[in-house]
Amino acid sequence: MNENFNVLNLPDEMLHITLMDGQAKVLLCRTTAMARKAAEIHVPSPTALAAMSRTMTATAMLGVMMKDENASVTVTVAGDGPLGKMTAVAHGGKVKISVSHPEADLPLKQDGHLDVGGLVGHNGRLTVIKDLGLKEPYIGQSQLVSGELGEDFARYFTVSEQQPSLVALGCLVHEGYCLSAGGVLVQAMPGCSEALLEQLEFRSVFFSAISREVADVALEDLATAWFDGLEMKLLSREAVAYQCDCSREKMEKALIALGRKDLTQLIEEDGGAELTCHFCRTAHRFSREELQNLLERASR
Repeated sequence: MNENFNVLNLPDEMLHITLMDGQAKVLLCRTTAMARKAAEIHVPSPTALAAMSRTMTATAMLGVMMKDENASVTVTVAGDGPLGKMTAVAHGGKVKISVSHPEADLPLKQDGHLDVGGLVGHNGRLTVIKDLGLKEPYIGQSQLVSGELGEDFARYFTVSEQQPSLVALGCLVHEGYCLSAGGVLVQAMPGCSEALLEQLEFRSVFFSAISREVADVALEDLATAWFDGLEMKLLSREAVAYQCDCSREKMEKALIALGRKDLTQLIEEDGGAELTCHFCRTAHRFSREELQNLLERASR
């Protein structure tokens, strides 16, 4: 580990910022603790951890953009790389993730960076499902650009939501441990001036090392430096965290949904069942008697 790199335990949070009286909006977040929690649960390879962290950070951004506290967003990244499919779900700033092959890894690239794009895959699809509590959820899709995920989410916003966006996502990993993680989303609003667009493009170089930038500096101080002279206004800040909302009750509903035939088979052949949550790895054990009770409920 670089002795000059400070590993601090600054809080995970998301800042919502506007520039030039609303001509552009910014979401800036630190997600270090979130990435560490995901690593604790899924025990991923270093490259898989970086991919998961970037996906969770972008999903958290999508989550906080949905104003209804009961709304949820599900993001699926399905590339052709060895990592397989990643699925992240957010309720506001509370995020959870599952991944097909967290143990998969690839050698470092020639520049010494983690090969996230190779692990995710350069071809595939990013799907966003927004559940607003209405009859039909909103579903948006876009093709992967590189698998590095920052570019891929920028393409999603531009293509599926017609919202030109700059997205930078990062996770600094050392020997399987997340030192720092975070991201920034910059979106030009309708009527944004050419002068501001030029300034944002000029300053985008600041975001290239986002994971290091958010490591040891308060987010508001960082934003103040990055957007100096652009009439930055902080609208809100909120905590973000890895949090799974699975429960025994939800597992019971999943078993009942299997139907009488499959439940009867579990009772007669297995004498019980164990369901493990893909997001938090919590195992829920059901005895023969408990399954029998669920069978009776399914028959009503």
